[in-house]
Amino acid sequence: MQLIKKYNELKLFVGVLLFTIAVLGFSVVSSAQQMAPDASVAGSNSLQKMVYKVSVSNALERGKLGGIRFKDKKAMRDFYAAREKQPFWDQSEAREMLELIANSWTHGLNPEKYHFSEIREMMQGGFASSQGELELLLTDAAIRYGQDVSGMRIDPKSINSSSDYWQQPYTALSVLEQISATRNPVKRLEKMAPQHKLYKALQEELVKLSEERAAYDHVLPMSFGGDHHFTPGEVSRDVPNLRIRLGVTYDETLGKPNYYDDKTAAAVMKFQREHNLEPDGILGPQTLQVLNLTNRARMEQVVANLERQRWLTQTLPERYLLVNIPQQILWAVEDGRVEHEMKVVVGMPWRRTKDFKSDVTGVRLNPTWTAPLSIKMKDLLPKAQEDPGYLVNKGIEVIRGYGSEAQTLDPYSVDWANMTWSEMGKLRMVQSSGDHNALGRVRILMPNKYNIYFHDTNHPEFFERTQRTYSSGCVRLSEPEKIAQFVMKGTDGWSSSDFDRIVNTGKMTDLKIDKPFPAYIVYHTMWMDTKGKLVFGPDVYKRDKELLEVLAANEAYSFPEVRDTELAGRGDANQAYASAN
Repeated sequence: MQLIKKYNELKLFVGVLLFTIAVLGFSVVSSAQQMAPDASVAGSNSLQKMVYKVSVSNALERGKLGGIRFKDKKAMRDFYAAREKQPFWDQSEAREMLELIANSWTHGLNPEKYHFSEIREMMQGGFASSQGELELLLTDAAIRYGQDVSGMRIDPKSINSSSDYWQQPYTALSVLEQISATRNPVKRLEKMAPQHKLYKALQEELVKLSEERAAYDHVLPMSFGGDHHFTPGEVSRDVPNLRIRLGVTYDETLGKPNYYDDKTAAAVMKFQREHNLEPDGILGPQTLQVLNLTNRARMEQVVANLERQRWLTQTLPERYLLVNIPQQILWAVEDGRVEHEMKVVVGMPWRRTKDFKSDVTGVRLNPTWTAPLSIKMKDLLPKAQEDPGYLVNKGIEVIRGYGSEAQTLDPYSVDWANMTWSEMGKLRMVQSSGDHNALGRVRILMPNKYNIYFHDTNHPEFFERTQRTYSSGCVRLSEPEKIAQFVMKGTDGWSSSDFDRIVNTGKMTDLKIDKPFPAYIVYHTMWMDTKGKLVFGPDVYKRDKELLEVLAANEAYSFPEVRDTELAGRGDANQAYASAN
């Protein structure tokens, strides 16, 4: 290792220097009467301090130590300049820091990103003998760790997101200021990670999974003969594997073991309910996706969710709305209490609801709906080509131009058969208010570049389903009036009775609130149920997969070695991490 080689060369240089001094000064040091008993020790300590300062100064000037570049060399230089190059870490703190790094995998991180092997090797060689190099590596590791646990550590563009919406990590300067302002820098680093109940539960689950071998991994994956929906009563060679997966005992005297019987179907339905899936006993793609999660796949799902938990601000405001896309649930929260919890419908997998943050600015009652270009081309144009009267029946006006130059067109006069994207972009399709309107009677005003918002719907039947991915991207509310009242509560001049009065007019009305508050749309495939149990939900948009591919490409997480052969050789050895303690 290049760093260790440089360190050994430095030790050799110091040894030769000390030997030379000893030879040249032999006649002096041989006279005990002319030298104090501890003078040689004092000289050695003085030399060690000189070597420490020289090595630290040189490394800070270069911005690297051996082959390791510091994450923020300016912050490092300023930090040690303020300390006049004096050490920050003592031996006890160094041991605590190494333990913190060793356990960083429980946050879904990779200990090697924080110089685990180098620091451990130096400490095994003796703290004092490598203090300069060890000092700088520990500080650089603290910066890297503090930043990684305090916010978004990947390029948001790599997952088609934006840094505007999510918690950004502390600056290197902020990390250093925080750890230097406390008596226990390692404890302060620990507190930079989320401290809430769900994050802790995810960490505990990751540790538990690392210590066990799933009794069913050897029968996965199951396919049941292809992409069709496998139903009770059918036969497949995967049925015995399904029973192993679910822990179902089967009396073979009841029939052929490959037969999908009622007892096994009941176990499937129980599994579906526990994982937020349609409890119909049918083995479709989403149910199979969750059933086929191996031990490693479950660990990686935890990693993806730990990652996203760090993107949320750790200090939530007094009021906010939050939608979790995979769970298809909305919460309206005020003063730490959930005022309303309700089902929502989110976007179809091919028309995904984006995850982002916006500010709620008010409510629109009796909204009109202007179809976006994608819906005009993919949904409305085929209908108009088939029958222009469809637009009339749905209350949709076709308009060209704006303001005084706006012209309403007769749908029967438009050449729909030869309509292009460019020509369609010049037309507006506006649906009037009423029962036929796709937005229903309520739209929550929350400006954003995706044109996604929360609204009522004229298709309430979808709320009866467990999987509710049927919209074109917006979020449909099962109880829109409750959310409208929640938004307007506390606004000067507003009374709850105003809602019905305004709706009954049939006129589109915008109501602004005095204090805007945030709405979060998140994508978390794990959550806690009402009993506090972690749920492994479906990755409905494959966003876990996308995120994990980015993290893996950057070697951003690793697992300790467990008894599961699938994990063997895929991460850093658990024994290596444990030996650091």
